[in-house]
Amino acid sequence: MRLEPGEQVIVAARPHAGPLAGPVLLAAAACALGGFALGYLSRDTVPASLAEWTPLLAPAVVVLVLLILLRFCLPAVLRWNATRYVLTNRRMIHRRGVLRRREHDLPLASIYQLEARQGIAQRLQRAGTLRIDLGRGRIIDYPSVPEVHRFKSIVLATIEDLPMTVMFDGVDIEGSAGYDDEWSTDE
Repeated sequence: MRLEPGEQVIVAARPHAGPLAGPVLLAAAACALGGFALGYLSRDTVPASLAEWTPLLAPAVVVLVLLILLRFCLPAVLRWNATRYVLTNRRMIHRRGVLRRREHDLPLASIYQLEARQGIAQRLQRAGTLRIDLGRGRIIDYPSVPEVHRFKSIVLATIEDLPMTVMFDGVDIEGSAGYDDEWSTDE
């Protein structure tokens, strides 16, 4: 992410870790069950029919646990770690991607409306989805924003601090002294 001259980072955050609860619980359960199975297979009192399969079952349990971790747990953690929400004094940036980096820049002047959405579980975690309306049916969702209401208020304060020339495409309302005189019909 390259910043333009004069651009400053105001907030840089990762998504809230709440959505990682499922993969982390799955990882803990898979490791616990794998450990139990390996412990059971290494007992001296294992049934004879199972004892002859132990040299094949023990590595199979390890491979199964590793496959569960690699397929369901590790990608979720890597996606979470590689995602960033960055707010500068000019734009919002959504960076994501582990192998292929994708970056979505959104100029603050193009934001029409902001909405914070929270479910019950998200409200308990003070996280939520920040819905950005760009007008004309264009809506962008930033999911799992930590402290979503605070982030929204910081975005709104940053938009208010934008110069008028940015907000109105180069027309500075305060500097247009003769504007009304040009369009008057009092002749």
